[in-house]
Amino acid sequence: MSWRTAAALAVAVVAISFGAPLARLTEAAPLAVAMWRMTLSAAMLLPWAALRGSARFPARRRSAAVLAGLLLGLHFGLWIPSLWLTSVSSSVVLVATQPLWILALSPRFLGTRIGGRNLASVAIALLGVAVIAGGDFRFAHGALVGDAMALAAAACMAGYLVVGKRLRADVPLLGYLAVVYSGAAVTLIVAVALLRVPPWPTAASAWLPLLAMAALPTLTGHTLLNWALAHTQAYRVNLAVLLEPVLASILTWAFVGEAPPLHVVPGAGLILGALALEYLPHGDAARPAPPAPDETPSATFVAEAGRRVTRS
Repeated sequence: MSWRTAAALAVAVVAISFGAPLARLTEAAPLAVAMWRMTLSAAMLLPWAALRGSARFPARRRSAAVLAGLLLGLHFGLWIPSLWLTSVSSSVVLVATQPLWILALSPRFLGTRIGGRNLASVAIALLGVAVIAGGDFRFAHGALVGDAMALAAAACMAGYLVVGKRLRADVPLLGYLAVVYSGAAVTLIVAVALLRVPPWPTAASAWLPLLAMAALPTLTGHTLLNWALAHTQAYRVNLAVLLEPVLASILTWAFVGEAPPLHVVPGAGLILGALALEYLPHGDAARPAPPAPDETPSATFVAEAGRRVTRS
């Protein structure tokens, strides 16, 4: 890996790690925070896509793009509010289980089989989820709702990546992200209106973290991750992303004053270990050549889907 790729990965991981603490610093309703994050991201990206000539979208792919935007909107609409219901560390670790949801969807939607290594990683991750949920139940019963929302957000992100797998064959990345970010923004605007959530921040200073969320984790972080995927093996990028729960917890502790509950540490260790097991190459998988069809399904798919969008 070149020093430029390593530097891009480092900046990207730090950028996406600011998503959770910036959300918690925003004085607004949690669902409104999600809405403004995607609305501002789309507003920043659309002119760029138009200038680059990437804003066009094939008509036959529009329905799939609408579904992708809906799933992305649901992801942020579930995950960001979960940050107020459970601890940030619990939420960011649980939402990081997205590759394991992709693994569950692989046999039905991607035509790939699940091997023994995959089953082992899922079992270890489920044990980690149980440790976190059990600790949250003893700590605060309401935190279980936040845990469930973070897991559901991970499932929505997995579905978003599955839908986007074939979309990107026909459209450039910039145009794809512009359309899907706009769809996610519309989904969240509708949700805020239907649920009668106050849409506006309660303080003018809240616009600063909202703008930072759009610029840092969404546009800077995701763009650099996608760039890095073109310059190094996908498993290295995804292993780097596993640092996000750690950095997000540290940043939240530093800026918000919320220390990770002690019971989250062993649970997080199990989940991150399971994801590392799923991502680490085996045999010839470490070579730059594309993975064979019978390789680890989640690692194979993330190698392709990661070029579209990685997690929050």
